[in-house]
Order: sequence, then structure tokens, then C-alpha cells
Amino acid sequence: MPTTTTTNSPPPPLPPPQTFDILPTLTHILTLLLPTNTNNPSSPPTNNPTVDPKDLIPELNALKLKIEKARQAIAGLPDVERSVEEQEGEIEELVRRVEGGRGVLRALGEGGAGDGTG
Repeated sequence: MPTTTTTNSPPPPLPPPQTFDILPTLTHILTLLLPTNTNNPSSPPTNNPTVDPKDLIPELNALKLKIEKARQAIAGLPDVERSVEEQEGEIEELVRRVEGGRGVLRALGEGGAGDGTG
């Protein structure tokens, strides 16, 4: 039977959701790249980008930084290095323990109900 360690300490706090929210930054970069036609919005867009590619470097660096911070936050989470098989094995063991505990409680409930002590 595999041994598992159980601690009563609370899990570390999760990173805030904003850590993983890269869509606004990505959307901003894409809107900078989209060509615009200010004369008539219903006409097809022109091929002239609205921003010089060299001006995108700070925007792209900000996106890369956000992605790197998200990766670091994920790497700092507990048990992230464990494989799926290890986690599934632990879940199976915990399910067996819970089922065993329920069986003991049922047996105590059935056995103790008739003698007036339970």
C-alpha cells in the first residue's frame, strides 16, 4: 500500500487571475497591426499598418513578460511536477480510504443502534 503524507496546513494561495490574463495585451497588439480606413469604416481595410513594426517591440516584450510571469506562477504551485499517473494513483488511494471510513461508520451505526449506546 503506497504511503501518502497528509498535512493539515492550508494550501498556498493561488496566483491572482490577472496573472494569466494575456488576452487584453494580445488584443491591443493585434489592433495595432490591423489596418484602418478612417474615411469610410464600411470600405475594405487598406494595406497600411497603423504602427511601425519597431514600435511593436515594447508591446511584444510586455506580452512576453506576462507569459513568463504566468509560467513562473504555475511552476511555483504545489505538486505541479507530479505526473498525471501519480495524481490518479493518489486519488484512487484517497477514494479507497474514504470508502473504508464510510464502511466503518455504517458498521458502527448498525451495531450501536440496538444497544442504546450509539
